Amino acid sequence: MKNFFKSIRFKIIICILTALLAGIFLAAFTSDAVSPMTSVTGFIYTPIQKAANYIAEKTEDWKGSFVSSSVYQDKIKELESEAIVYGEQLVDYERTKQKLAAYEEFLKVREDNPDYEFCAASIITRNTADVYDSFTLDKGSSDGVSVNDPVIYGSNIVGLVKEVGATTCVVKTILDPTLNISVYEIKSRENGYSNTTAALSYDGLCKISGLSKNTAVAPGGIVCTSGLGGIFPRDLTVGTITAIKNEDTDVSVYGIIEPAVNVRTLNDVFIITAFAELSEETTG
Repeated sequence: MKNFFKSIRFKIIICILTALLAGIFLAAFTSDAVSPMTSVTGFIYTPIQKAANYIAEKTEDWKGSFVSSSVYQDKIKELESEAIVYGEQLVDYERTKQKLAAYEEFLKVREDNPDYEFCAASIITRNTADVYDSFTLDKGSSDGVSVNDPVIYGSNIVGLVKEVGATTCVVKTILDPTLNISVYEIKSRENGYSNTTAALSYDGLCKISGLSKNTAVAPGGIVCTSGLGGIFPRDLTVGTITAIKNEDTDVSVYGIIEPAVNVRTLNDVFIITAFAELSEETTG
């Protein structure tokens, strides 16, 4: 029994009885029509109720945050979709700008040469197996394209059609050693022919061959088509001479040409399907 009075259980009972007595006295001395037990219960459970309300409020706040996170995720997805659309529009804009630039480049050529018949074309594939950078265009025989039609960008030589299908054609570029073009240097008026070698082609260069030992052709000279042979029209630009060197096989010299257009970066070109050939008197 002595141990009972010292136990925690006894102390709890005393606390409860004290709380009950306090409630009774409180009810006795107030005019409220509340029972002692109700007062005691309220006295004990009011803090608990406040704590529960606090927890409920925080739970609601957490739930609101959770919903907000979901909204944020939806917004992020929406913005990502918009970014994709804007990216596609930017690509279309750049593509349109490139096409416009190609047409602007060709406009003066077309005005100066009303005899040209041509069609605009876009590169659809590049032949990665060809070290001389051939490519395929989206125009073919149904568009009036034939083998040996010149391919240009503005007034600049790009290459020559070498294969034709109904709706596509394959172009060999000026970086192909098998392509020879009759040319002249506009300042000295000296004639020659443009071709290239594997080594020069690798560096994106070609050359004007057949120059005499005492040639007046010098670095900075502009090389253009002469119109001889009837394959290319006259006065299309091949490129600029950057150096003069001696041939290894004979006493002639040649000039290294930097092409006027980089055929490796083009997207849009023009195919000349017909033009008026010049007479020997005109080309001389």
